[in-house]
Parts: sequence; C-alpha cells; structure tokens
Amino acid sequence: DYLVQKATPQEILAFKASEEADKRAQQLMDRNNAGTLTREEQVELEQILQAEQLVKVLKARALAALKRQ
Repeated sequence: DYLVQKATPQEILAFKASEEADKRAQQLMDRNNAGTLTREEQVELEQILQAEQLVKVLKARALAALKRQ
C-alpha cells in the first residue's frame, strides 16, 4: 500500500529488492529449472514473481507521471 499511496514517483523508481530477496528468488528459479521445487517453494516463487510484476507496473506508472510533470 505504501508504494501505491505514499511514495513519490522518484521513490518508486528507486525501489529495489534486497540482496537477500534477490538471492532467494534466484535459488527458487534454479530449483524450478531443475524440477526440484517443493509445493511451498512453488507458491513462494509465484508470490515473488507477482510482486516483481507489480513493481514493474508501479515503476512504469511512476515514470509516466514524471514525464507528465
């Protein structure tokens, strides 16, 4: 909710997942590619990918807002 309601376009564009989150996502993607994900890990990976997609959309909107200014 913070990114949607409170963050400035500049803050949204600067948002980056933590190094730890990036490493976990990569681990899950590697396990997925190897076919060794558990059901829980599959759910976790799907949630991470959905969150990444949301951030991409928010960044696109933030960039558009900056261009309109």
